[in-house]
Amino acid sequence: MKPHLEPRERIIVALDVPTSDDALRIVAELKGLVSFYKVGLELLMSGSMGNLLRALVQEHSVFVDLKLPNDIPETVSRVVAIASDIGATFITLSNSATRGTIAAAIAGRAGRPDPKLLYVSFLSSLDRADFAQQYGGPEAGFESFLEERTAKAKDAGADGFIVSGQEIGLLHKKYPNALIVSPGIRPAGASKDDHKRTCTPAEAIGLGADYVVIGRPIRNAPDKRAAVQRVIDEIAEVEAGNGSPSNGHALGASSYISGAPTIAKPR
Repeated sequence: MKPHLEPRERIIVALDVPTSDDALRIVAELKGLVSFYKVGLELLMSGSMGNLLRALVQEHSVFVDLKLPNDIPETVSRVVAIASDIGATFITLSNSATRGTIAAAIAGRAGRPDPKLLYVSFLSSLDRADFAQQYGGPEAGFESFLEERTAKAKDAGADGFIVSGQEIGLLHKKYPNALIVSPGIRPAGASKDDHKRTCTPAEAIGLGADYVVIGRPIRNAPDKRAAVQRVIDEIAEVEAGNGSPSNGHALGASSYISGAPTIAKPR
């Protein structure tokens, strides 16, 4: 059974910035409004990730987006163990991860519940045409392909999936108890940037996502708090039954770029 989440708890802000100072400035600006942050390869390569994670977990949940590959089991297990020791809530597994990789990741948790292991089903920067080109099958076979690879990951012990676009609904229906985290979230009318399969916050939640990951629309907004608050309001409207993934309730791009109480860290 999944825990109940308030609208603000469903938002994960991507700290895709070069330094921990840059990341902490965003966190400070969103204090009391956002409880969940994603850190990834850019901060890892800058050498900022370790100390930043330790600072963030004091008051926030943290999603470590490393897309762990099909490396040797010892390496995978040790990386997950470090993430668990630090207090990370989520960590990603690449779609190259095999049953052995996932087993090693589970072993790294040593019986602890976190970090949850999220299997990247297919990058949001790729679409059905890319699938056909890479795998040599028809575009119409994309959904069956996703179902097959995610079934193997779930059977191996993955806790949930990173999934974008309309395929959120496909995997939510197939795995109602799995965590669904959706990147590539964009306000209606906003640039998709390098994402090919996108959703508005309302669409993603309406299709069954538990969390939405939002980076540039918040990070680049002149008023980041206002941008986040509009996403919160949009999610709340969908959950209240006043919006749907197809009725245009997503706010326009201009709305996103134009003090809330502190919330408990979700676990």
